[in-house]
Amino acid sequence: MSQVLEIEDLWFEDGGTRLCVNAVVDDMVVVIPQSHLYPAEWGPALCRGSFYLHEEDLIPASDDGLRQLLTNRIDDWAPIDTSDWDD
Repeated sequence: MSQVLEIEDLWFEDGGTRLCVNAVVDDMVVVIPQSHLYPAEWGPALCRGSFYLHEEDLIPASDDGLRQLLTNRIDDWAPIDTSDWDD
C-alpha cells in the first residue's frame, strides 16, 4: 500500500459524493531501474486519486488523519505527468 506523504489539493465532484485529491504518494515511480544485481528502487510522485464518500464517513480534522484516510481508501493512484511544468 502506497502512503500519502503530502496533500497538494482536494476537491469534491459528483455532487459532493466523491472526494478527489492530488497528493505526493510514496513508491509510485521507478527512480533507479533494475539491474542484473539490484532490484528497481521506487520513489514518491505527484498523483491523483479519488473515492466515493459514504454517509457514515467523517473527514478528519488533522492533516495526519486525512493522509491516513486517503492512504486507506484510495488504491488506484495515477501519477501526474509533470514533465512540462518547467516550461
